[in-house]
Amino acid sequence: MVPSAVPSLTALADTLGLVPVPTLLLERPGLRLLLGNGEAAALLGCPPEHLAAAWAAVLGGAEGGALAQRLAGIAGDGRTEVFDAPFVLAGARTRAVLVHAREITLEGRRLLSVGLTDITRQQRAEARLARVQRRLDAALAGAELGAWHRNLRTELIEVSARWCAMLGLPPMHTLPVPAWRKLVHPADRAVLQDHAEAILTGEIDRYELVLRLQHVDGRYIPVLSRGVVIERDPAGRPLVMTGTHHDLTVLHASEAARVESEREARRRLAELETLYHFAPLGLAQFDRSLRFVRINEALAEINGFPVEAHIGRVVWDLVPDLQAAAEPLMRRVLDRGETITGIEFIGETAKAPGVKRDWVEQFYPLRDPETQEVIGLGIVCEEVTERKRAERTRELLLRELDHRVKNLFAVMGGLVAFSAREAASPQAMCEALLGRIEALAQAHDLVRPAIAGAAGDIRSTTLAALVHALLAPFRAAGEQAAGRLRLEGPEIPLGPAAAPPIALALHELATNAAKYGALSRTGGLVLIEWGIEAPSLGLRWSERGGPAVVQPARRGFGHRLVAQSAAQLGGTAEFRWAPEGLTVELRLPLQRLTG
Repeated sequence: MVPSAVPSLTALADTLGLVPVPTLLLERPGLRLLLGNGEAAALLGCPPEHLAAAWAAVLGGAEGGALAQRLAGIAGDGRTEVFDAPFVLAGARTRAVLVHAREITLEGRRLLSVGLTDITRQQRAEARLARVQRRLDAALAGAELGAWHRNLRTELIEVSARWCAMLGLPPMHTLPVPAWRKLVHPADRAVLQDHAEAILTGEIDRYELVLRLQHVDGRYIPVLSRGVVIERDPAGRPLVMTGTHHDLTVLHASEAARVESEREARRRLAELETLYHFAPLGLAQFDRSLRFVRINEALAEINGFPVEAHIGRVVWDLVPDLQAAAEPLMRRVLDRGETITGIEFIGETAKAPGVKRDWVEQFYPLRDPETQEVIGLGIVCEEVTERKRAERTRELLLRELDHRVKNLFAVMGGLVAFSAREAASPQAMCEALLGRIEALAQAHDLVRPAIAGAAGDIRSTTLAALVHALLAPFRAAGEQAAGRLRLEGPEIPLGPAAAPPIALALHELATNAAKYGALSRTGGLVLIEWGIEAPSLGLRWSERGGPAVVQPARRGFGHRLVAQSAAQLGGTAEFRWAPEGLTVELRLPLQRLTG
């Protein structure tokens, strides 16, 4: 028990000088200084003899009113009141002071015993610590980190508000370690225990691992847990640890989405690569030096070289036949960044030397994705050889059809005139004309498959049978082989592929003879001779007794049709226009005749 009074002021003054704590004895109610020790004078920054004046200055200063009011309000029940107050000293220096004050009675007088403790340094340290803590809180909040601080002596964990929010918990200050361990996923507890033992034994002083902590809704949140020992006892045992938890939910979801996106991108890339390499169109890419960067199977097949033989080589090294036509266009794409489409080329490649082939191509620029600079070009190539051949054949057939219709009317007119000259009566003329028209129809049946391009519709026959059938419409009634049409040659078999072009050529020669040549007038003669001149068949068509022959200034359609029919079988057709009559010699390979 501390007594409520002391013997005398004099005795108290001697005692205060021995107290190592700044102490004042104040008179009530005016708070005038009665006694004070050297420690108090040092705190107020004055010599002991000036202590009273210094104290009066404190009470009269900017913060003195609040201090005086607080001291005046201290109750007289003997209890000590403790509070802090700013002391403004000489030179405007301010000190933070912790005040302990209580009322005492001495020699019948009511006095205040005041003890002072300078806490300026402590408050500054606390202020600095508060600033650091605010910065730390801001940093943790910005990084979405939940902080924890574990005292191994008390087995309590201090946790931040962010730490609680991650798990859906209400804000709390501390959490028992056992309660924290219950939040850890059962499968992760063994790993956590291994790290705890390593820390306790001093093997490590920090750790980093991924744990799953249970949210209040029952699901588990993946967190990156980091911890470090910040205090150990003299024996090295850890006393305090601190660390953070980082919620990995968004990161894991983002990583899963990234993995799925990459998987989808790889799948689509594989599809595009498959489409590129096995597309039915030829595809390739070139650098600015027109060297192959990549090429697909279709274009490599067109060029007649394997894919790997193209890479790094200049395009003209492999397809020189196209350089003159294609290089200016490709340079235009590189220089101007244009896309050029629908360009038709004709040329040869190593796949089929000597064979002219047709392509339709388009060229497009390849650009750097960031700078948009043209770094190369790509091509799309479609081979249209068969289509062009079919178009040319269709054009030829249309012209042939037109030619045939005109010829048909001309031949019909000639047959009418020819039948009228030799007929004894209208009835005889009618019978002869109908017979010749029927023979003409049968000859047309032989030629029609050739015009339609259906060689297989003609069955195997012989050359003699074919010639007889084709020339029957142009033979006079009752005429024998020695008449105006003479046929001489051995029996030579013809296959369904060889008969149509030969029929087409002979029918064209006979029709022209009926219109303009030896069969167009009485007394005209046509001699058809054929024979084997290994390795070819020689067939000669000779006209005599017709109008005088003059070599035409240009090749007519009939001439081209006969030549093309011979070429179709790998043979040749030679025309000689002599004044006495036309002679045509066909030379056809024997091995092609039976096909």
